[in-house]
Amino acid sequence: MTARLTAFWAYLKESLWAVPLAMVVLAAALAIAAVEVRLVPADSAWWIYGGSSENAAEFLSSLLSSMINMATLAISITMVVLTLAAQQLGPRLIFSFMGDRRTQTALGVFIGTAVYLLLVLRIVQGRGLTEVPNLAVTLGTALVLLSFISLVLFVHHLARSIVADTMIERVGEVLDQAISLYLPEKRAQDPLARTPMARPDGIPLRTETGGYVQVINYDKLLAAAEKADALIELALRPGHHVLANGIYAWVTPASALGDRLRSEIENSVLIGPERTVVQDVEYSVRQLVEIALRALSPSVNDPYTALAVIDRMALSLGRVLERGPPQMVWRDEEGNPRVAAPSSDFEGILDAAFTQIRQSAGNHAAVHIRLAEKLGQLAAQADAVQCQALENQLELVSAAGRRDIPEQADRDVLEKRVELARETCRSRISGEPPATGRTDKSRAPPQRQWPAPP
Repeated sequence: MTARLTAFWAYLKESLWAVPLAMVVLAAALAIAAVEVRLVPADSAWWIYGGSSENAAEFLSSLLSSMINMATLAISITMVVLTLAAQQLGPRLIFSFMGDRRTQTALGVFIGTAVYLLLVLRIVQGRGLTEVPNLAVTLGTALVLLSFISLVLFVHHLARSIVADTMIERVGEVLDQAISLYLPEKRAQDPLARTPMARPDGIPLRTETGGYVQVINYDKLLAAAEKADALIELALRPGHHVLANGIYAWVTPASALGDRLRSEIENSVLIGPERTVVQDVEYSVRQLVEIALRALSPSVNDPYTALAVIDRMALSLGRVLERGPPQMVWRDEEGNPRVAAPSSDFEGILDAAFTQIRQSAGNHAAVHIRLAEKLGQLAAQADAVQCQALENQLELVSAAGRRDIPEQADRDVLEKRVELARETCRSRISGEPPATGRTDKSRAPPQRQWPAPP
């Protein structure tokens, strides 16, 4: 699949119209087919419509009016929820609402039922049918009943979806899927990773337009580089922003860069106006961070939501620890490097997850303490390289706490949490078990003193 098809498929999954449109097409086909079928006389089954053609037209007209009102109500409720979500959680999370399958399916049921009733009514009145299309009327009644049930479930789902904890979990699930899909299993890091390869002597390639890198087709780049006997080094990964006329790749040797290779490279890197979830692990991280930043803003001042974001982010970071280092070098069958590109690694994901939250935490001591606690829990699962990134974050959290937390008691608690996390990191690096014993003695439960026996 090319880069453009991959990006278009991701756009369809996040669009609010794709599933309803498909259901409208199915409803139209069902209406055309159902009108041509006649069931047995109505007295043999209670559920089959048994009225005349004139009554059927009036009945269908009443059902159609009800469904149009219901569809209008559902769309209005959806717009209200999207507005509230944009104000409370962030405008970029609207894509999560739009990509929700239950919301798309409910809207598809309402609109598809209205289209079905409209077509059946038009056929009945246009043809002047003498025989009652009882199957079509019966199916229309069943679809209206299904729509009423869907409306109740739809309102319940929307009411739950606007709760911050529900949205945090939904975005976290998308992040976990991206981690499982785009980060490899445990394996050794390629020794050439992070080493400039084609950059020193390569021919630079520049973009015609600026924007975000949305999709990169690495397999196509590998095939093109192998065919041209060239080495391609990319300067960007999905999620990065590039300016117009900016350098995005280098090719070496210079003699290998012909029009064909240049065209294949350009078609393998898709640049658009916005970031997408495709190949961009940090996209969902940014969405979670946005929820926390809005919660920590002075206008909202909801540190509990920020704590929930930190907890959910730590779950996903734990999954990152279980994955191997990202692939940054692609080799041909003979083992020669053909494509080199930057990629999201644990240090970058950790920085995207916690840096802005730490910077916006201010005097919220609970947020700083929770960051230190989660960094310590992650250190218990990390290797030596990952622990170095965690220790860097611990230093920043400790410095921010000393600067921003006003109460000395809260600063002492933070320093104890930081020290516990540091001991865990040191033990993971050295291979020795951490020091035993409770370091936070100030919070140990008091020993009950029993009176001496007489």
